[in-house]
Amino acid sequence: MAEHVIIDGNNLLFAMRDHAPLPAVGRETLVKVIERWARQGEDTVTLVFDGAVPAGDLARQMSPSRIKVRFSAPATADDIIVGMIHRARDPATIRVVTGDKAIRHEARIRRCRHLEAVAFVRELFPSPKASPEPKRPPAEKPEEVPPDEAREWLDLFGFDDDEPSDGHDAMQG
Repeated sequence: MAEHVIIDGNNLLFAMRDHAPLPAVGRETLVKVIERWARQGEDTVTLVFDGAVPAGDLARQMSPSRIKVRFSAPATADDIIVGMIHRARDPATIRVVTGDKAIRHEARIRRCRHLEAVAFVRELFPSPKASPEPKRPPAEKPEEVPPDEAREWLDLFGFDDDEPSDGHDAMQG
C-alpha cells in the first residue's frame, strides 16, 4: 500500500550531517537523495523545510519531479507537518520522518506511522552486508619444509649438504 511520507527537512538535514556517508549535506543534496530514494517505490513524498522559498536557480534545483518540496514561511515546518497530519483522511497511510518529539506525539495520536530521522538516514544509506573475511593467501614458502622434501629439492638443483645455504657462492662458480 502506498504511503504519504512527510519528511521534516531541517531535522533530517541535521541527522544526515552526523550519520550519512556524505562529506557535506545541504538542502539541494538532501532533495536529490530523497528524490532518488522515492524513485524506488510508489509512495508520495513531501519534504518540508523551514523558511521562505529560495530564489532563482536554487528554487529550480529544489523542484524535483518525483517529490514535493514545501517551505513553511511564514509558519514553521513543524506547524505545516502537524497540519498535514490533522488533515489526513486516512492517517494510517501517513509516515512521518522527524526527530521532533511534538510532531511524533501528534503522529502517534492520529495513528500515523513515524520514524526517527536518524533511522531514516539508515534507510537511505543501508550499510553493506558484511562479507565473509577473505581467505589468507598461501604463504610464499612454507614455514617448515619436511627434511625429505628439502633433500629432494637440493638434489634436483645439484646442491650438496656442504655447500653454503645462501646460494651466493653457488651462483658464482
